[in-house]
Amino acid sequence: MMFYLTACPRIISRREWGARPSTANQARLPSPVLFVVIHHGGTRTFCTTQNTCAPIVRAYQNHHISNGWGDIGYNFVVGEDGNVYEGRGWNTVGAHAPAYNRNSIGICIIGDFTGVFVAQRYV
Repeated sequence: MMFYLTACPRIISRREWGARPSTANQARLPSPVLFVVIHHGGTRTFCTTQNTCAPIVRAYQNHHISNGWGDIGYNFVVGEDGNVYEGRGWNTVGAHAPAYNRNSIGICIIGDFTGVFVAQRYV
């Protein structure tokens, strides 16, 4: 079986989505990492454009900073608009999976993908 990469998603920089500055000194992530941890945003908030996804990413960051994590916990966030939003990026330890933060990249997909809600939404 062959797979073809036809296009890479656009990475929206922290400046482009309106990130707040980090409030803490953050450790460097070793390379290569051993794991990729995939999360869902946990709320039934969805988006289909950069104008609707960026506020959700900012809300994640605000929530994470208010929990004392110093910044958005994820390294990247994926929106339904097809864009990838830079969180902590490739080289910074995240705050997304306590036992794995120091050897993983954390990627969050905007939305809540549990239960019947999603099945009904896409049918």
